[in-house]
Amino acid sequence: MIESHDYDVEVTNTGVKTGLLGASGDGLPAIEVASPPEFGGPAGVWSPEHLFVASLSVCLMTTFRAVAEASGLEILDYSDQSSGHLQRGEDRRYSFEKVTLRPRVVIDDESKIDRTLRLLDKAEAACLISRSVASEIVLEPTVEVRESSATAV
Repeated sequence: MIESHDYDVEVTNTGVKTGLLGASGDGLPAIEVASPPEFGGPAGVWSPEHLFVASLSVCLMTTFRAVAEASGLEILDYSDQSSGHLQRGEDRRYSFEKVTLRPRVVIDDESKIDRTLRLLDKAEAACLISRSVASEIVLEPTVEVRESSATAV
């Protein structure tokens, strides 16, 4: 395990409220970014606000998958529909008051539902992005059961 690591990104301004975000040192492709339409940016472009909520969602997914694997829990499917609530404070500055993560986990056995929920809670508590932000993080999980489709043809 690593003790520390730096994550470097580059932003290049391409317009009044648009730019390109990349991490060429890590070989990642550049993505177009902009202010959201609510703040005068163009529609259809990733905003810092979207990326903030996405980072919490992705961190939960990857942490949960690691925790589930370490505990031997087979996951058939995982998805998440997350939302962040932006609020203007009394100081007239904006911040994310709350981010709601709604993971949907599909497992193969009803007897594993409680265990899955416990592992989701454990993953949320361990997620480094969640632990790094001041926003309230709300977890609203759904666990579904589907028989494994491991049939030989």
